[in-house]
Amino acid sequence: MNTGFSTEDMESGDQQIFLSNVKLSLITEEPEKQAITCFDVNDDGLVAVGSKDLTKKIVSVYDSAGTFQYGYTFDCSGSFGLEWDDHNIILYFARSNVAALFDASGSNLELKIIQNTTNNDDYWNHFVEATTRTMNEEQYIMRNHMGLLNLFASSYSQLIKIDGDENIIHIYDVGSEYNIKFMVVFVVVILFLIFVVAKVLLHFFKPEKGICH
Repeated sequence: MNTGFSTEDMESGDQQIFLSNVKLSLITEEPEKQAITCFDVNDDGLVAVGSKDLTKKIVSVYDSAGTFQYGYTFDCSGSFGLEWDDHNIILYFARSNVAALFDASGSNLELKIIQNTTNNDDYWNHFVEATTRTMNEEQYIMRNHMGLLNLFASSYSQLIKIDGDENIIHIYDVGSEYNIKFMVVFVVVILFLIFVVAKVLLHFFKPEKGICH
């Protein structure tokens, strides 16, 4: 496994338990597109896109023109990242601190424990969670189009490629549905916060009842 994380071996029994909990399955048909949480690009221009729906985590692989090739679905209680290792994909499980290498058929090739170090934290923050990548003089960018609300978004609606001639190719695009869902969630959160603040203020400024003798 060629990874930027420093790792250590995992016991074989723990490996079996981990894989049985993850329940990774190969998919050959493109799933419904969800907001992007992570991505990576290999030397051949294959793009792996990480996303999630209500029940599963998803990795979808596309060629340089944005045509679906294959993917995985799996269980993961926390966040995850990914990285190409030649033509295999390493999945990084944040909560478990595990790096898992899978081939294009969904077979597990290796499992490692990610060590708890400052350098590993930096690699996660500055590489695994990076929103831009450059490969073969082409730039790949995760982005949203929501103005200032982009500051509050934890996922992205588009993955684009900009080639050497400044042409833009849409590799992955959730469309306007993402913006609508995000706005609904954002408004609900704001209304909830207003309600909580109002309740607190009413509690502190509520006039005390007089005492009768």
